[in-house]
Amino acid sequence: MLTRNIFLELIEKIDRELRGSDIPFPQRPLNAFGKLADKIDPRGSFEMRVRGDEIDEDDFSNDALYAQVHRWYESRYGDRIKIHPGPGCYILVIKDEPWEVVYPLCSGQNHFTIDANLQRENRRVTIQNGQNIPSINILRHVTNMTREVALSLSDDERKKILNEYMFGLNAVQSLRGLKDVPYMDQAMNDYDISVSNIFCKYPDYNNSKWASLQFAEKTMKAKLKLLGIDFDRVHQLSKLSDKLKPLSINIPDETISKIQCPAGVRYGENAVTKREAILAVQSALALYAQVFEASAYEYS
Repeated sequence: MLTRNIFLELIEKIDRELRGSDIPFPQRPLNAFGKLADKIDPRGSFEMRVRGDEIDEDDFSNDALYAQVHRWYESRYGDRIKIHPGPGCYILVIKDEPWEVVYPLCSGQNHFTIDANLQRENRRVTIQNGQNIPSINILRHVTNMTREVALSLSDDERKKILNEYMFGLNAVQSLRGLKDVPYMDQAMNDYDISVSNIFCKYPDYNNSKWASLQFAEKTMKAKLKLLGIDFDRVHQLSKLSDKLKPLSINIPDETISKIQCPAGVRYGENAVTKREAILAVQSALALYAQVFEASAYEYS
């Protein structure tokens, strides 16, 4: 039977192997478990329980092994092994300030609400057809939202927040759902950078806007590539937009003007304001939603 000492010796060795690989932190526990199971009982069966509080600390049987591996990784690396299950982030402008919204993992039909009571969670509501569905409080997913700000929102502000939240959710879920589309893996990274650079400790509005440009550029090139249409290696969105017009994809000039910027922004040669960076993020995601026809998300 596997003992604590043998388990610790094996998991340390396996973790050293994984540290030399490109496997991201959140995927390491599962990979470590697979390697450990192969070493101790290749033909055995294992119960996949994650919660360590469900097993005894000295239980290293097959059915406890998966939880023991997770317990070890949580103790060793803490939050580094955790990953948010939602599709991504967006920017909501509330009281003239940008707030980061981190979208939750949700599917099917949901009821979205704006409730100043930020402590309420895991609620459900019954809609007209009698179906009982999850109720999601938008403000609970706005980073650092306070009750004071939540209480101060007018009806018009709540409506605006709901519309912007749903637009972002539709587009970001569509973006994360793309599979095997040329250029779009890197485009997703560009989008993430465009948002995160606005909210980092020392905001970088210049590189946020450049990342928005890269996201928009790759989005259009990806669509053209999928359709077998040749295009020049340019950063001019208007030229790429012209290629899309015969496909009945007409991107407004105003959208392009809010994203387009010279390469000099990367070096600080052209200063980008907070407002310009925010508009670039919002416009680039709107451009993506138009090009790839981001589907509507069902909500009540």
